[in-house]
Amino acid sequence: MNSIYANADFQNVILTVLALVVILVIVGCVYTFIRAIILFIFAHSKEENKKKWRNSIRFMIIWVILTIVLLFLIPTILKRMKVPEYDIYTPTNIFGRAGELVNDLFNLGNVIQKSQQNSQYNGQLYQNIDSSSNSQLPQPITNDAYNL
Repeated sequence: MNSIYANADFQNVILTVLALVVILVIVGCVYTFIRAIILFIFAHSKEENKKKWRNSIRFMIIWVILTIVLLFLIPTILKRMKVPEYDIYTPTNIFGRAGELVNDLFNLGNVIQKSQQNSQYNGQLYQNIDSSSNSQLPQPITNDAYNL
């Protein structure tokens, strides 16, 4: 349980929120770009569809620019607000945290395997069988044991 709370200090929470914003903007930009390509392909010289794909690209570019400005303004704003340790919220740290989150997201398939290994090593789930010891393995209880 301690590993869950290892990164629960205020700085890491804010970095995680900023990283999630970056991830959402990137996913939104990829979606918008694919949508614009599909609208462009199926425009068939209709002015309405051409306007839609131009607006999609335009909004995608605006969101990317706003995100970049946000990433570079946050340390400056926090410095002027005299927040302690404002230098933690650099774009490098934010993108690093976003990379960790994406990596954790793609490693979700290993969660069951890791939890089985952790419970194997943390608990006494398996009996140690040592051939050099003189202790005998417990025998299963049969009906003969109850007929004494």
